[in-house]
Amino acid sequence: MNPLLSPFKPTYRLAFTAMNKRFHQIIPASPFIIFLLWLPLISGLNACRKSEKNKPNEQLKTWIDSLDRSSRIVGVKESVKTLDSLVATLGTLSLTDQVQYYKFMKVLSHRDSTRAADALLYTDSLMQLFPSVQIREENPIDYSRALLLKGDDLLKQKDYYRAYRNYYNGKSFLLGLGEICECARYSSRIANISYEEENYYQAIQYWKQELKELAECTDKENFQLQFIEKQGSLRNIGIAHIHRNEPDIALEYFKKAEDFIAAHAKDFPREHKFIRFAKLVILKNKAEAYALKGETQTAESLIKRCLQHDNEIEWSLDVEQESRLILTKLYIDTKQFTKAREQLDLLKSVTNAPDPESERLYGKLQGAISYGLGDFETAGKLFVANMEAERIADLKNNAENKSDVGQLLQQIQREHEIDLEAEQDARQKVILNFALIISISLCVIVYLIWRSAQKSASNLLAVTELNRAITQSNIVLQDTVNALEQAEMENEAVLKIIAHDLRNPIASMMSASQLLFWDLDPSADQQEIITGIQEAGQRANGLIGQILQSTPDRDKIIKSEVALEEIVQSCIDMLSYKASEKHQKIGYQFEKVTVSVDREKIWRVFCNLLSNAIKFSPAGGTIRVALQVQTGKVLLAVQDNGIGIPAELKDQIFVHLSSAKRSGTAGEQSFGIGLSICKQIVEAHGGRIWFESAGDGTTFFVELPA
Repeated sequence: MNPLLSPFKPTYRLAFTAMNKRFHQIIPASPFIIFLLWLPLISGLNACRKSEKNKPNEQLKTWIDSLDRSSRIVGVKESVKTLDSLVATLGTLSLTDQVQYYKFMKVLSHRDSTRAADALLYTDSLMQLFPSVQIREENPIDYSRALLLKGDDLLKQKDYYRAYRNYYNGKSFLLGLGEICECARYSSRIANISYEEENYYQAIQYWKQELKELAECTDKENFQLQFIEKQGSLRNIGIAHIHRNEPDIALEYFKKAEDFIAAHAKDFPREHKFIRFAKLVILKNKAEAYALKGETQTAESLIKRCLQHDNEIEWSLDVEQESRLILTKLYIDTKQFTKAREQLDLLKSVTNAPDPESERLYGKLQGAISYGLGDFETAGKLFVANMEAERIADLKNNAENKSDVGQLLQQIQREHEIDLEAEQDARQKVILNFALIISISLCVIVYLIWRSAQKSASNLLAVTELNRAITQSNIVLQDTVNALEQAEMENEAVLKIIAHDLRNPIASMMSASQLLFWDLDPSADQQEIITGIQEAGQRANGLIGQILQSTPDRDKIIKSEVALEEIVQSCIDMLSYKASEKHQKIGYQFEKVTVSVDREKIWRVFCNLLSNAIKFSPAGGTIRVALQVQTGKVLLAVQDNGIGIPAELKDQIFVHLSSAKRSGTAGEQSFGIGLSICKQIVEAHGGRIWFESAGDGTTFFVELPA
């Protein structure tokens, strides 16, 4: 073996390492790198699961999909300008639409190296959409992706601790809400970082974890999660096994990836270009594995199938570049230096502005080719230059703040556990305080119950005695009520007897007056008196008849249409002789009105009021009677200039058998039952009765419905 080639002895492995580091976004200039590993984790635009309250705007989604495909043709700046102008036409955006907008703007900014600062601003704007816990819980997936993007920004700024803290918080948040599917994005992110740090075993474990989490995804139409992520994880596990010098295991995973694509390609017919591209990448990966096994012919056969650039497939040029790099390494190892030089020249011709790492790799390959062709001077210069470039690169890498993602995640997890323990201690303290308060409260309650029981025991006898006394009082009260009822019945019987006995004298009086009317020739005054005697007798007989009736029949109102002014006039005519005895005058003003009333009972009311006015007015006084028709009612007023009603008796006037009995101005006797009967009759007609008395004189009012 040529000693100059010994540093390259795993030439394939060196080539594979460089190629795969580029493939996994170590070289940011390659769009191929961005697409396969980071874009699936950053974009996720077509797979957003929205809450019912924030359904996505389909028009905005269509615009974003279109610009996502055309941005590499028209340019990032033009795409940003176009999207801003289109979004301005939508008015106020929902939270879901704002999330879509900022995420896609960040994706566009990553595609233009001059817009790196804008990408950070878009992430900050995205985080500000979730100020409260409620909004975060209502939109868990969008919030977790915002944390993911923020972690990416911090990672680029080499703030590893805060970056991993964002990753850890995002995944913990999703796990707390049961969103296992979305956790796959975080597992994939940690796997990629572990791969970049050459911790391949840890990367493999996280990619396997991602596959388990992807199995929980239920959206079968989500191309990102159901196809890109799953086949990508299988393929990435194979690549990591290549770096662990385990080509056979790597080939097993590449076979699984191919089988997965074959089984699910039919589910996504619109994505046929990407599916063709994914098959091409796996073909190249298989060539790497066979090269590592030493099966160079198989590797060469496979790698040549990847050299044809397909204009319909984006990033196929990157696959061609990587394939020519592998083929160059194959020819160097098989000592086909002329073919190796041809492939290296073709590789340089299709590479635009290679990055420093690619330049160093090309220098090593050129040195190996020159040495193989016998150009030792050129080979020596190239090797020396490469050694210096590698020394500088190593110094630069050593100066950078490297992180061990595994250790950092363990540290963050420990801190999280400490925080949880602190929270648990705080909760236990609250529970302890609460239990203490409850215990004290229970003690107080028990004491109060005991004291109440003591009082109850001492009061039980008193209550029993009180109940016995109340029972005895109830018995006495019931006996009293029974006695009153019996007395009322006896009074009713006596009243009926008296009323019955009065019928004969009244009948005799009426007969005598009738004989006088027919046998003598009475004067006009005498005739008026005789007529009054007849009417009084008739009304007395009517009253006696009512008394002899049962109580329900006696209280019954029998209405008829009557001229109310005539009833009032009849009362005045009948009682005018009493007024004449006291030299009183009765003035009567009326309006004709016909109302529906019980004639006999209303006559009793008017007569009683007029009789009281005569009784309590002084000799020579004047009594005024007025009958007025008002809207929907009739008002009778009886006014005297008598002794008035004292304030202490005003509440007793309408009470049956009250203490408000007083003698008239001529010593007339009062029984205290007339006004109470008047009140009952008036209210039975739906009217009301009241009085006004200020010093001397009183006016009684009777209001009846017209």
